[in-house]
Amino acid sequence: MKDTKVLSSTQSVDNVSKKYKGVPFSLLGSQTFFQGKVILKGEARLAGHIEGTIISEDVLIIEESALIKGEIHGIVVEVSGVFEGNLHAAELLRLTPTARVEGDIAAYKLVVEEGAKLLGKLSSLDPPRHLKDDITLTVVS
Repeated sequence: MKDTKVLSSTQSVDNVSKKYKGVPFSLLGSQTFFQGKVILKGEARLAGHIEGTIISEDVLIIEESALIKGEIHGIVVEVSGVFEGNLHAAELLRLTPTARVEGDIAAYKLVVEEGAKLLGKLSSLDPPRHLKDDITLTVVS
């Protein structure tokens, strides 16, 4: 059976990190303010105001009501809210039509949907280690 994580009601990403399969997801509600560093294991949805560093080891979803300022290091990141700072997505960064992102962005794959606003420097990352292992090179002699 394929491990599928739902990023929104209409989009999904197949075969994302299986490291934390079965770990309940985390939620930071829209009325919450958090300042500091947070490490997230398992899927997480953030809808509040956060200032600081976020490290996500699975799928991270920034809801439309979220205001995030600081730094994000994640595997799969979907942004629907406002983000200002540095964002690093090892596998996939998806910006939905309501996303407002400003800062330095580094991602292996980037999906920007119509309507999303993006201002900053973009960098392309090498494929994650588990994807590199799946790439086979053919030598023609």
